[in-house]
Amino acid sequence: MLVFGFPRIMIAIFGALILIGTVLSPWLKARSVARTSIPQRPVTRPMLFRILGLGIALCSFFFVAILLFGFVIFMNAWSRWHQYDGASYHRSVFQVTRVYYQTHSRGGPDVFASGTVEGKREWMNLQPYLHTVPQDELDLDWRVPVGTSIPVYVFPDLQGRSRVQVFNGVPPAEANHRTAIAALNYGLGGLALAGGLIVVLVRLRRACYQEPEAAFATT
Repeated sequence: MLVFGFPRIMIAIFGALILIGTVLSPWLKARSVARTSIPQRPVTRPMLFRILGLGIALCSFFFVAILLFGFVIFMNAWSRWHQYDGASYHRSVFQVTRVYYQTHSRGGPDVFASGTVEGKREWMNLQPYLHTVPQDELDLDWRVPVGTSIPVYVFPDLQGRSRVQVFNGVPPAEANHRTAIAALNYGLGGLALAGGLIVVLVRLRRACYQEPEAAFATT
């Protein structure tokens, strides 16, 4: 992660997760062995037990999905926020001279354009301008024909496509800051909700087991 230039906060979080997993692994393994050695009590409500088990599995899936996707959204916005924070910029117009539609084996297609800004050749990512992904290159050519004028922010001190960003009323630094904070708030709220549901469902599923005294009496 250091070689590929990941943000320090991202490296710290991954390191903490690895450390927590390493510490908890022996305890979880010992607990699993202890559970397998204890005879299981009979289930009094098998249908409810299955429904609650399905609910626990779904909540666990959403918990992991929120954790992964929320973390990725947060880190992307966080990185772009600090990339544009404090950088000088001004408004201008991007004149499209050619559009490009490139597919990759991983992820969606890459759509961008070359053009001129104030007489200089620049490159620009078209995804924020289009809002939706074109179906193919013909669709992209139809939606962004040559000569299209796009209002943009220009960052003279940056390189590549980062220099030109679509104008949407909010500067990129502020927009990405809002996205990062929203991802953090909604992500933590979603994790708390999913985690709380998992705890409640686990407790309800335990109630489906026959009480030890009753189980002993039936034997």
